[in-house]
This record gives sequence, C-alpha cells and structure tokens, in this order.
Amino acid sequence: MESKPALRKELRALRDGLPAPERKMKEAAIRARLLKLCVDRRLTRIGLFAPFRGEVDLMPAVAARPDWLWYFPRVITDRPPRLAWGTEPLEPGRFGILEPSFAQALLPPVQLLLVPCLAFDQDGYRLGYGGGFYDALLERLSEDIFTLAVAFGFQEVSDLPREPQDLPVQGVLTESGLRWFEGD
Repeated sequence: MESKPALRKELRALRDGLPAPERKMKEAAIRARLLKLCVDRRLTRIGLFAPFRGEVDLMPAVAARPDWLWYFPRVITDRPPRLAWGTEPLEPGRFGILEPSFAQALLPPVQLLLVPCLAFDQDGYRLGYGGGFYDALLERLSEDIFTLAVAFGFQEVSDLPREPQDLPVQGVLTESGLRWFEGD
C-alpha cells in the first residue's frame, strides 16, 4: 500500500490533469445531485467548503439556493486542528482558501456536511491534505448530521492507509451519484 504523501501527490496530479470541459461537466453533475439530495431530504442547512487546489466547485449550488443556509469553515488553529463555521461573506484565509469573514460556531449547525478529499475508499475513509481538520471535526459531530465526501469518481482507491485518528464519512457524492457506505 502506498504512503499517504505518495497517494496525495498521485491523486492530486490525476485530479489536476482533468481537462476543463470534462471537469465542468462532472462538477455540474455533482452539484445537480447535491441539490436534488437536499430537496428530497429537505436539507436546508449545509456545511461545505470553498474549492481549493482543484477540489470540486460547489459554489454555483450556493448561488442557486440563496434561501438555504450554507456554512463554511474558517481555520482558527492548527494544533489541535480546529475550525469555526459561518456563512457568507467569504474572504481569503490563512491558506488562501475562502473562509467566512465571521465564524463563531465551533460545530457547524447543519443537517449535511460536505467534506473535500483527494481520495476515498469503499469503507468511507478519505484522504485529505493531511492537516486533520475534518477528522477532528467528524469526531465531535452529532450522529444525526449526514457526512458526505465530495469527489470525482476516479478518486476512488481500493484501500487507503489508515491511522487511529482517521474517521470515515457516511457516503460519497460523485458525478455518478450518491453512494452510502456500510457502517462497521
């Protein structure tokens, strides 16, 4: 099994190599599936991320549903990794990622949390950039909040290296659809 740093490099290159027209099509399909899921399940408070380094761009979904509450993370500390949550307006944060100008909720007051990733496996484990921000958050979330990784289908790998602090999400949303993972 490859190391996390090697997988990050490989999957980032693969994701970054996606041709722009294909990326636009796949992202549009993901956003359409997201909006349908939210309408079908009556989810109107959603936690998501502003795209960074080639992540799936969900911002047009925010623009399509201004009547919903969209919460974004703001990095408040690296050690321990900690996020605060708030709504728009957004501004560039420490890492150049768009973050809410004002964020005071330590846990996102949401029904659905969308989590970025470089890779995911069939058990719901994901590979991020290595900061541990989302794993630290997943550990503290209420069980009634749906947690979904958002990725392109080709970002699935057979197995990811796991460490004790790594936590799975409940499902993944790709251009092919929504897939729920079996719990342990």
